[in-house]
Amino acid sequence: MEYAEVVRRRRMVRAFDARPIPRESVDRLLAYAQRGPSSGFTQGFEFLVFDGPEQTAAFWASCEPRMREFMTLTTSAPLIIIPFAHEKAYIDRYLQPDKAATARTAGADFPAPYWYIDSAFAAMLVLLGAIDDGLGAFYFSVAANRQGVDAFIEQFAVPEGYWPIGAIAIGYPSADEARPRRGLTNAKRPADDRLHIGRW
Repeated sequence: MEYAEVVRRRRMVRAFDARPIPRESVDRLLAYAQRGPSSGFTQGFEFLVFDGPEQTAAFWASCEPRMREFMTLTTSAPLIIIPFAHEKAYIDRYLQPDKAATARTAGADFPAPYWYIDSAFAAMLVLLGAIDDGLGAFYFSVAANRQGVDAFIEQFAVPEGYWPIGAIAIGYPSADEARPRRGLTNAKRPADDRLHIGRW
């Protein structure tokens, strides 16, 4: 598929068939996830993967009941990829001799939180890769609040310092995906409202 077509077709798919994704497609998406740019070539993002009904069931069991109820059609997705940001990896990288001139010795010294930005780049590659493979994908939060994210981290023995920026459910879109979306009230903003050329 041409890149322009992939971008044009990218949207959030919330309802999936349960049929499995071919192994080669899963491997491709995981490879794409690791191809994202990273500040200082830190590569400070990692992934927790739930592949197949047994593993995805464990993921959904960890979610709050309200979330599972709201996302009933999403729970059929046979693959979930969770990108994690690791702030300390960036701090450690910028303490190395070739980066010492930047004087970034703590997270607050960075002009932007690159650990989140780079993890989001990786997530976008997965979203676009899913389209290119004829799949759908939905990016969402692993919990409703900080407390829920902390519980998720504990449930899956995530090491200290790694933060899940969201979850990506992936699979074949189901017929239910064609139904009108609940609660969608925002219209797409015109490009002229969002583009500022030369100055704001």
